[in-house]
Amino acid sequence: MLYYLLFCAFVIGSGYALHHFWQKKIRAELDVGASHEAERLRRADAALMDGVSDEDFRQHYTSANLPRFPGYLLATVAAFLIGTPVLLGLLNAIAYYAGRWGLVPQPGEVATDLYLGSGDASIIRKSDPETLSYIVQGFSGFYYFFGLLGFWILVVYLVMRRYHKKAPGSVDEEIRRNK
Repeated sequence: MLYYLLFCAFVIGSGYALHHFWQKKIRAELDVGASHEAERLRRADAALMDGVSDEDFRQHYTSANLPRFPGYLLATVAAFLIGTPVLLGLLNAIAYYAGRWGLVPQPGEVATDLYLGSGDASIIRKSDPETLSYIVQGFSGFYYFFGLLGFWILVVYLVMRRYHKKAPGSVDEEIRRNK
């Protein structure tokens, strides 16, 4: 588990560092573009640009044009890496206590019921109860799969919901909103 935590720290840390340096480079490029766009908008729509300083325009331009997806992708990967072992531990604990409290039938009981009550089912009759027990035990692990799938879908849903909810408008909308 220690190696996994170190791996997660390395992946998330290096991803954050790459994102930070990439965003710094993009912000420098957007600063150059903001000065040209400010000049163009002052000529084209002087009423919109009244009372807007170069620094304010640079902030509006950057917030409207800065790519946000890489940051949200990094957050999603971090949630997957951190949340997956926690969820697997939780699912394992649920399975353990459900078996101890008798809420879930044991694979041996199910295999015996299938073997004795199979009637003319020749596939089940060809296997002994011990083999059927292993087969049933293998099938019972599907809830791990569906639990992980549900968790990953929930993480993507929450991140994308926030991504679209916090989406900035165009430069014109940002300026009008802050006037």
